[in-house]
Amino acid sequence: MSWRNTQQRMIEELNTKIFFDDPCRKIHEEYSSMDIENTNYIQELKNRERYGPHDFNGSLIEKKKYDFLVNQGKILNKIPGYVCRFNDNSYWAWNLKKLPEPIWYEKMLPDNTHFGNNTMIPKMIGDLTLKDGKKLI
Repeated sequence: MSWRNTQQRMIEELNTKIFFDDPCRKIHEEYSSMDIENTNYIQELKNRERYGPHDFNGSLIEKKKYDFLVNQGKILNKIPGYVCRFNDNSYWAWNLKKLPEPIWYEKMLPDNTHFGNNTMIPKMIGDLTLKDGKKLI
């Protein structure tokens, strides 16, 4: 399934089960670090289809995406969030406004995971742990 189809399915599931009173809308910028928004939130969506939430005790976030979401949250007066769907069909969310900034480290990761590109590049990332997140679904 393509990333666009997966993303749309995620938005529909979140709106049906979590945001039914204030549905999220997809941001129309193709490569934005902000995938969806509603009245209160701006959020990045990630589909972690290769692992579950307990495999790494959560997920990781790229520094550039973290910085973008936090800054946009301030500008738009919205809560910056990071939402991951894992291979067990659970959804976990992190409120980046409430969390301390992650400890950043460099790791070799694929340049882009959605287009089949296997080129590895160094990325600055930080860990988001389950104890700091909330299980949505």
